[in-house]
This record gives sequence, structure tokens and C-alpha cells, in this order.
Amino acid sequence: MKVLLLHEMSGVHTELKKGLTAIGVEAKIATFGDGWKQYETDIALGNLNGFARGSISKAICQLRLVRQLSNFDTIQCISPTPFFRPLNRILVDQMQQSGADLFYIAAGSDAVYRKHVRDLPYYPPHDWYENEHQYSDLDYLLKQARGIIPVCYEYEFCMKRDGRNPHKVIPFPIDVLNHTQSKLAQNRRVRIFHPLNRLNPRNDFKGSKMIKDVFDRLSSKFHDIAEFIIAGGLPHQEYDELTNSVDIIVDQTNGMSYGMSAALGLAKGKVVLSGNENITKSYNHYQDCPVINITPDPKYLERQLEELLLNRSSIRELGEKSRLFAEKHHDHKKVAHKYLEAYLMQSGR
Repeated sequence: MKVLLLHEMSGVHTELKKGLTAIGVEAKIATFGDGWKQYETDIALGNLNGFARGSISKAICQLRLVRQLSNFDTIQCISPTPFFRPLNRILVDQMQQSGADLFYIAAGSDAVYRKHVRDLPYYPPHDWYENEHQYSDLDYLLKQARGIIPVCYEYEFCMKRDGRNPHKVIPFPIDVLNHTQSKLAQNRRVRIFHPLNRLNPRNDFKGSKMIKDVFDRLSSKFHDIAEFIIAGGLPHQEYDELTNSVDIIVDQTNGMSYGMSAALGLAKGKVVLSGNENITKSYNHYQDCPVINITPDPKYLERQLEELLLNRSSIRELGEKSRLFAEKHHDHKKVAHKYLEAYLMQSGR
């Protein structure tokens, strides 16, 4: 089987490609490069330039790639508009006419997510569902797709609320053995890290403003035993190196389940604070999840971090549980098998 992974989001397709390749599936990634994160791509779809010259260049580039992009058995999108918008439906139709099965990963802030996420007890702030064109584009893609694969609870919830029939949640893929499990050294301060999701300071998708306030308070109280770090806008390699050097990752307070940054932290043997609500534990891979659940409650987050700092041995114990959980549930080859099963089941091959 030949699989084309269209676009990138936080390394999901990069890690999945590794897993698919490892189990004998030929996989390629086609992207714009995912901006400042600088993930590698096999097929360049143009650049991210929004000006007229960039748009024309993008259109020409994608039209030239039609034959190459159609030479796959399965095409998986992680973007509601995988191509230059004026050409999007034409190119999607062209690839399907070649016999490829289309799949969609529900993993980002698409129109269906923004329309229904407000029905959850809490959720990230958004520019909300106000753009009918965006919904129309996604609706068209979903109707063409053989299957919709959500990466966590919120996306399955929103797709079902929209009347869709998504596949069951498949965990984030991580090349776990590629990451060394680091352990907390006795002779240095505990390093606590919050990875920013958006560079725009007005965007508070992960609850970063609240997290910063908590970090500021704890920094003055525990300055002799803890170091608090907030960073974003880093290329993937620099981000990877930074996460290697920390002990605790505070991922997000606005999600009911955790994302790719948290999964990566688990693979590195870090203590992870993120979404892990009881409702998400109805999924098999969440039953033994060591992620410490946090909500948009600053006092609760502060208490959780204080308990960790006052009980240093618990950091080592939770870090070991994180690594074991990642090996069991997020290993890229195990996850790749789940995707392959979904492709074969939905396509009837």
C-alpha cells in the first residue's frame, strides 16, 4: 500500500510516516513545511506566502503535482483545505478519480470543532464558527472521505455532534525508542516547562496566560528548587532539545484530553500536566494514563505543582510511568498498525 499524508500538524504525520514505513507501508508527506516548526517534507506543495505572487506560484506548483499526488492508494488529510483554496475541490476530485481512498484526521481547529466544542464543559478560546465557507470546504472533504479518524476525545465528540460517523480515537504516534528517558538529577533545580501553541500573545489556546501567572507565583516561592520556562516559536529540533532538558511539562488547561506535546513528554519520561478527564478514560488507551489532569482553575494547577515540588521522588516515579505508558500506547509502529487497520476496514480492500 502507498499512503500520502497531506500536510502536517505538530508532527503527527511525521511520526506516523515513521511508523508506517517501519511496518512495510510506503508513505510520503506533502506539505508547505508547517511554518516555523520546520518539519521535513517529501513533496513541497509551494510556500506559505499569502501575497498574489505566492498564490500564483502555489497554484502552478500544485497543478504540476497532480499526477504525482494521484499515485497513491490512500490519501490522508490533516487540513480541511489541503490545497490552494480555488483549486482545492478540483484537486481532491482528481485524486479520488485515480482510485485513491481519502481519509481525514480530526486533529485541529477546523470548522466542525469550532462549531461544537462549546458544548463541552470547558474549551480553548477560538475565533468560533462564523465562516460558512470554511464549513462548506470541510463538509465537502468529509463527504468524500472514506473515514474520519479523531486523535482524541474532543474531536470525536465534535464530529458526532455534527452528525458524522468517525472511527474510534487512535492515539498520537511517537517514535518512543528514539527518545532517551531522562531522569531528574539530585543536584539541580526542577525544570518546569510550558510550550506555547501560538505565537500571537492574544491567542490563549492552551491557557498560557493563566499558566504564566501560576508560574510567576511559584517562581517567587520556590526559586531555590525550581525553574519555570515558557517558550514557543521554536523549530522542531530546538523544541525537542529543550524538552529533553526539563522534568515537568504543563501542556494545557483548556483541553479535556491531551495533545501531541503531552504525548511527546510522556515518551521522554516527563511528568505531564494536561487534559485527562474521567470521560476520556472510557477509551482503552486512557485507562492507565499517568497524565495529571488540570482544568482552567489556577488554584488547582498551583496545588498540583506544589505537591510535585514538595515531593521530589514523585517526579521520578511519575516519569517512569509516563515512559511505560508511551511505550504501550503511543509507539509509532503500534499506532501505524491501527491506522492501517482503519484504512483497510473503511476501504474494503
